[in-house]
Amino acid sequence: MVAYNRTSLQGFPVYFNNGTLFKRTALPEGNSSHCCENTPLSKKEMEEVLTIDGNYKFMYAINNQFPGPTIVVYENQKVKIRVYNDMANEAVTLHWHGMFQSKTPWMDGTSMISQCPILPGQMFTYKFTASPTGTHWYHSHHGAMRREGLNGAFIVLPQIKKERTDIPKVDNDVLFMTQDWVYKKSDAQAVAEQNWYMLQFSNNLNTADCLTSKFTYDSSLSTLARPYTNALINGKSKSFSNSSTENQKTVPLELFTVKTNSSNRFRIINTGITGEYKISFDEHRMLIIATDGFDISPVWIDYLFINPGETYDVIVIANNTPGNFWIRVESDEVLDAQKNRIKPNASFAQLHYQEAKSDFPESKNRECSSSDPCVMANCHWGSKTMSKWNPHAQCMSVADLEAPSHTNVESPKAFQESANEFQEFFLNFHFSGSDQRLERASVNTIHFKNPPEALQVNPETVDDQNVVCNNTNMDQCGEYCQCTHVIKVATKKVTHIVLLADDGLTKGTSHPVHLHGNRFYVLKYSTGEINETTGFTEGQNPDIQYSPDFRSAQWRNSSWKYGNVPGINIENPPQKDTVMVPFKGYVVIRLLADSPGFWLMHCHLETHMDIGMAVVLQVGEISEQPIIPKDFPKCSNFKGTKSPDKSSPAQKYQNFVQLSNVKATTQVSKAGGSDSYEMSPSSYVTMIVFLVAFFCGIVVFSSILVFKQYVRRRGYRKIDRKDKVLFGNKH
Repeated sequence: MVAYNRTSLQGFPVYFNNGTLFKRTALPEGNSSHCCENTPLSKKEMEEVLTIDGNYKFMYAINNQFPGPTIVVYENQKVKIRVYNDMANEAVTLHWHGMFQSKTPWMDGTSMISQCPILPGQMFTYKFTASPTGTHWYHSHHGAMRREGLNGAFIVLPQIKKERTDIPKVDNDVLFMTQDWVYKKSDAQAVAEQNWYMLQFSNNLNTADCLTSKFTYDSSLSTLARPYTNALINGKSKSFSNSSTENQKTVPLELFTVKTNSSNRFRIINTGITGEYKISFDEHRMLIIATDGFDISPVWIDYLFINPGETYDVIVIANNTPGNFWIRVESDEVLDAQKNRIKPNASFAQLHYQEAKSDFPESKNRECSSSDPCVMANCHWGSKTMSKWNPHAQCMSVADLEAPSHTNVESPKAFQESANEFQEFFLNFHFSGSDQRLERASVNTIHFKNPPEALQVNPETVDDQNVVCNNTNMDQCGEYCQCTHVIKVATKKVTHIVLLADDGLTKGTSHPVHLHGNRFYVLKYSTGEINETTGFTEGQNPDIQYSPDFRSAQWRNSSWKYGNVPGINIENPPQKDTVMVPFKGYVVIRLLADSPGFWLMHCHLETHMDIGMAVVLQVGEISEQPIIPKDFPKCSNFKGTKSPDKSSPAQKYQNFVQLSNVKATTQVSKAGGSDSYEMSPSSYVTMIVFLVAFFCGIVVFSSILVFKQYVRRRGYRKIDRKDKVLFGNKH
């Protein structure tokens, strides 16, 4: 924890002592003592300190806030958000997670796909129409900085006349942002260790001891990156361990204050880079009403599973005896390396009735029974697996949720399904390679690599086969492929995508997959083959037939092509922009490809996406892409000065160097031999005049450039620091 004085540009370490926050500052200049001065924080300083979990950690902040400022706008408003990169070393972009970006794909905020990154000291203004309504968020989409501070909520409210009538009237609307937290290492280090496969080793690299793997309900690997600390709720976490420091035990919990009999809407967002959570409110139920901004038919639930990138809206009615109740955020790690059952890691927030005295709760978690069964929403393991853990709980996948009857949007049932109007893709999000120690994050075995130019800004890059690839030209690639993976999707066609998560290995993870700039219908959800006795996933789903290298897949039953898949919901399916793909299972999604652009589709675990588990969907031909603004910033490789001749690179360089070897006497080759001659006095005069004029031109040109740069810098420096607007919205 650090207190930062923006006036003096100084930071001071902060610590707890007997429940009071102190800052440690240096003694005045001239003092012979080397000790520090300990001063209690003022009320204003206490409001500015980010306590987090009580540990010291280098992190990022937006407007000195963590999480970042909440942006609230109305549907279809024109939004302008100005971002200033005040970091010294890191470039950045901000992705507006869940926004359609219709006709403005260059404002999606995806580094090297929709735009060039914002370099240190630069400003960039995002301009787009706020759509669709609902709970959304924004976060960094360049490198690995999302978990360490660069995220915030983006709420799009409906117009007054569009308020829902099928849910209780909301008295209190609050944010519930949760994420994983590791204070001992940076996100960049976590991503690098995943890429180098160092995660399996302990911190002492001189030993061969492996970190203990932990597993979820069906024995698939947990997505939590180790060493895991706790979950944060709105940037706060508190430890109750006896081995924790005083700082860790004294920092505050997130407190949600409610009135008796009030209806409280919790907008829950998982902003983490790894880890799935199970959220519950002791002695209270949740009414789930929306996911990823899309309204769903209300369902009373007891537990909610939520993955990185997902949002869920729930209503909690404060109808219990006034008091204090735990809100639990539990990990999905329920099996150790030997598949023995263990207690999951739990983090806490507090539900406090304002009519009661604030104190630590003594509430208990919900117990399911045959007479009063529980409901678990967004449960991707399947009923066969979850019945082994709790026979009195109903496991609802996201495909079991339904669109509400009031939704006046086009259903997939209205989509044409003829072969001419239908396109189908199988996308396998997995780790490729036959050796588990060397496998790489991939989509259809292709390891994604960012292009040297932003695709939306320089769309002709997709024709460069030295940069871009897809599965039609990768036969020569072998087991390991790396390139900018782009799949062309025709516009105005029903697009049927089967999302997979299988690499043929016995141990693997599920993957939360996010599609930029679009929303899709979730038509069907199916797990891998489940052992009837243990409930563990032990085999591939029999509906899918993979190629031997897992580079392609198809329906095992050919009659399922063109959308003829049994068991799909085309009557009232839910819509999402992020969905969990179960290990060795599949998810069937469908959308109408009506938004031309380059849209990234990737695993939302940052430790997977940043090392290659991504693919770009190019919707429409280049000629169908919206015209980008003329002054939009561009970036590319520096290709050097081209030589006028067509000789080899080595000869070009040699010819360039030889310009410095021009002499007054020159040998000229002729067909009949060679003669030598000397330059005349008039030739010397001509050369001298030419050289003088040449150098004068260089001086004038350089002066103009220096003047322009000086003016530009003067104009830039006129912006006073207190006048810089980092975030704002235009209503």
